[in-house]
Amino acid sequence: MNSNKFFSFSRFYRLLMNDVHINYKKYLLIILVAFIMGFVFLYLNMPRVVYGGDTLYGWNRFNGSKYMNIFLASLVALGALVGSSFPDLVSKVKTANYLLIPASTFEKFFSQFFIRVICGAGIFLILFWIDAQLARAISVMQMVDVKTNLHYVDAEQFIEKFNYGMIFWHDRVIRYSSEAGSYPIEQILYHKSIETWGISLFVVSIGLYLFSVKLFFKKLGLVKSIISSVAVFFAMALFMVIFSHIFYPGTKGFDVSLQNYTLQNGINNIEFWLCMIGFVSPLFLLPLGYFKLKEKQL
Repeated sequence: MNSNKFFSFSRFYRLLMNDVHINYKKYLLIILVAFIMGFVFLYLNMPRVVYGGDTLYGWNRFNGSKYMNIFLASLVALGALVGSSFPDLVSKVKTANYLLIPASTFEKFFSQFFIRVICGAGIFLILFWIDAQLARAISVMQMVDVKTNLHYVDAEQFIEKFNYGMIFWHDRVIRYSSEAGSYPIEQILYHKSIETWGISLFVVSIGLYLFSVKLFFKKLGLVKSIISSVAVFFAMALFMVIFSHIFYPGTKGFDVSLQNYTLQNGINNIEFWLCMIGFVSPLFLLPLGYFKLKEKQL
């Protein structure tokens, strides 16, 4: 097999530059909208009014878990970008012109993967970090204590500074010492490494599903990919209900009976299977998309 027919760096580079030259305005608009929406979303969720010192260690503190809730919600926008890959495969004429581009199937597939997944995810992470720092800085400057109507002196402690290490934090627990004059002690609990990477790859797998399955549809590919993912989820849930009735006869209706137990190293069986899905699914989702594009090429 001639490797030059499969991948040529110069040909791949020209393909990327051609895509950027044609779509750079759209990409810049997406980046600008993502930056503005990310900042607005974070800023509106950050507190700027507090009720005295009782909130410094209280439930309303803007901590890592609240950052991560917003981060996970923001991944929907990244999923939409990834799921809108291969925009030229929407009609017979555009598809024919796209397939006639002098580049191999692998180069066409990898160019979209590089732009939508690698670059898209990288820019998303950078923009979210900048938005978080900017929204926090402005919220800290504007924070007011309701009781005094003055700037809250502990504002910087009230809104935690964002960093991506928070992904590895399970929770923040406030405990009080048992000694006289007790004071709050904050403890940080960490995810197990396999759980962290497994769940992270599970999220990546959802994005790769939208990226690859989109090739099976022409018009409204992103919408159909989302609908198909929901259908797959409900099909899995239905199978779990059926198996629950088979192995646990006492199951009623659509209840799912799932035995929960701990494996070695303190790993929960449900966490283990979620991690396995996250680790294994990228291994067949990307080849699935590649061979579907190759089928169109043929």
